Amino acid sequence: MANENKIQDALQMIDRFDWYWRMADSDFDWRYENAKAGMRKFVALVSTIENEIVRKALRNLWTLKYEETRDAVNGRETDNTEIRNEYMAALAA
Repeated sequence: MANENKIQDALQMIDRFDWYWRMADSDFDWRYENAKAGMRKFVALVSTIENEIVRKALRNLWTLKYEETRDAVNGRETDNTEIRNEYMAALAA
């Protein structure tokens, strides 16, 4: 699998991850285990990418998404467009 495919797969994993799993009223244990498994898959995929800058950008995008979700849950508005664009530019380089 080419690095470009791995990058696209990692970005899709970020988009599809259930960032609100902690707020589940039912099936909490299942959602917790599913979230852990999803995170492990992401880490495993990213670790196979040879370019350290790309790996770091993908990890930072994961963390950024987590922080945005946390802020949204806590009623805070955040605009991380500039930071996200920097990470995306690192992926395109």
